[in-house]
Amino acid sequence: MLKLVVATPDKRKVELDCLPTDTFAEAATGVPPEKQRLLCNGRERKDGKETLGSAGVGAKSKLMLMLAPGYSMPAAPIASASQEVAPEPEEAEAEAVELEGELPGATGAMAQAVPSVLVRQGRHRYKVRVPQGLKEATFGDLADFLAAQMLPPGIPSSELRLISKGKTASRDEPLSDQQSCKDMSVMLLFREGFHVAAEGARWMAEKGEELAQAEARLMSLSKRVEANFSDAETSLQLTEVAGFIDTLLQSVDSVRVNSMKLPQMEELRNRAMKADERLKELRKTVRF
Repeated sequence: MLKLVVATPDKRKVELDCLPTDTFAEAATGVPPEKQRLLCNGRERKDGKETLGSAGVGAKSKLMLMLAPGYSMPAAPIASASQEVAPEPEEAEAEAVELEGELPGATGAMAQAVPSVLVRQGRHRYKVRVPQGLKEATFGDLADFLAAQMLPPGIPSSELRLISKGKTASRDEPLSDQQSCKDMSVMLLFREGFHVAAEGARWMAEKGEELAQAEARLMSLSKRVEANFSDAETSLQLTEVAGFIDTLLQSVDSVRVNSMKLPQMEELRNRAMKADERLKELRKTVRF
């Protein structure tokens, strides 16, 4: 029996009991085989009938679970509660990834020798076949495909920088000015400020959850005040909620997110302002 640890897209680590004769499709991840992409030692295992043993999977092997585009991780744990283990620290170094895919589009005249683009991002490698030919596909097409199919969810293609021949390629620029069957290599970077915006998105998600808790608490306190059951403890709790809302309103304008997240940030601000107005009304009523 093999005890394997699978890293899921939502950063959980789940321990599975498997036999060497089990296939990758039979691995009990809780995700339909056609919706999952399992990586072992950084390489995608495309043959669902391949057994763990024949792929050299051992007790110390690490598996990474990725999902097909458009499919979300089930809300329930992918294994029983007894199997789930604590997440590893986020600062742990991520395992190198090697993925292969094919750019959508009509097959060109050079179908007998389909060229590929090797995309290098640090230790990660993404090999993308281009059946329509390098001259017919653009760097924008490549960026869109990487964001949709190969990179972690939530990274917009507009934040990608593709470096070819020492310079940043524009989205409408063809991969090659010649219809060559030779493979090419490009480097993937993120645009300036992307990591700052990513941190901002995480902050926004965390504060959104905290605000939801504060809103629920505020609703409960409102009922106490309206029923004339308020006391010194009610006043203290209102002060605590007000402190959180005040800090949130001071911070929300200084946190940077990308343009796709701006509507969510505006919604967060509006919710906080609404809570602040309600707090002011209640604190006028409660006197302790």
